[in-house]
Amino acid sequence: MRTLQVLSNRAGQNARVPRVTVFIPTYNRAKLLPHAIRSVLEQTFDDLGLLISDNASEDETPAVVASFDDPRIEYVRQPENLGLLGNQNWFLTQVETDFALILGDDDIVYPTLLERTVAEFDRRPRVGVVHTAFDLIDEHGEVLLPDVNWTYGLDRDCVESAQEFMTESMRWSCRICASTALIRTAALPPDRMVEADFPAIDFGLWLRMAAAGWEFAFLNDALAAYRIHGLAQSAASGGPQGPGYVQGIEIVSHLKDIKLDVLAQNDGRLSDVERLRRLAEDARRRELVIMARNLTLPERKPKPTFRALARVVRADPAVLLGAPPWKLAAGSILGPRAVEWLKRR
Repeated sequence: MRTLQVLSNRAGQNARVPRVTVFIPTYNRAKLLPHAIRSVLEQTFDDLGLLISDNASEDETPAVVASFDDPRIEYVRQPENLGLLGNQNWFLTQVETDFALILGDDDIVYPTLLERTVAEFDRRPRVGVVHTAFDLIDEHGEVLLPDVNWTYGLDRDCVESAQEFMTESMRWSCRICASTALIRTAALPPDRMVEADFPAIDFGLWLRMAAAGWEFAFLNDALAAYRIHGLAQSAASGGPQGPGYVQGIEIVSHLKDIKLDVLAQNDGRLSDVERLRRLAEDARRRELVIMARNLTLPERKPKPTFRALARVVRADPAVLLGAPPWKLAAGSILGPRAVEWLKRR
């Protein structure tokens, strides 16, 4: 392990630059960080470097990293907390390797993730990101849900064109688990991640890469594990539930704003922009109803259901023009047994 003050210190070391850098931004995650580090070092693809940027942690993080004796590890302790966005952009503005993976300090990658994703890049020069399915695990590493993917419909290995990825992202918002996503660094936009997108900084990044014409490859094998727990950064947008976190009205609305901003910035480059805008508006209404549905699980009793729907309607009265909120309301009145009977009929 080498301890560096800045990433550019590599320049004078005359070391060969590997093809992949795995970057782990970390802060006060000493208990879970070893699992992330170990999973990178156990990759079957070994032409890699592991850069760990400690965001001025106040726990045992330095000792945890020092316990790994591996020359591929570089450790940087930031003099102050740069925040999530600052820490990731610190890396993205300096990375020298062909490919980069930003791995959450509470997540893990399975041994063949880099081997599989780099091979996909080598076959497809117009692909900017290769991402995969994953297992959902709890804070103890137990699998809660196997073979999860957030693509809303992809069930095989495939490549989405830039237009296809953009269209589906308008329909469904973020479809990539960032800890599975290997990035071609040549495809990174000049502004990298943008503060206005926070906390959905990776979502905005994917959209700007698609707007620039890069394709997205998906591998339908679980090649990583995404850990869901109450202290995760993603939990700031909503509590843990199912294959992710329950999104609140604010983040649902913010995701729509990110979409519309990217469309506005690329109006002359993208085709059928007006249709994409309509898809983004429709997606917000659908996601608001999904939010209301998730907030009433598992009992789906009438009172909390109607309370959740009232919040949704206040946020966007046009939600009532579609069938989903009415179905949700009717289901809460009839009860789960009656709803199942109607579905069977």
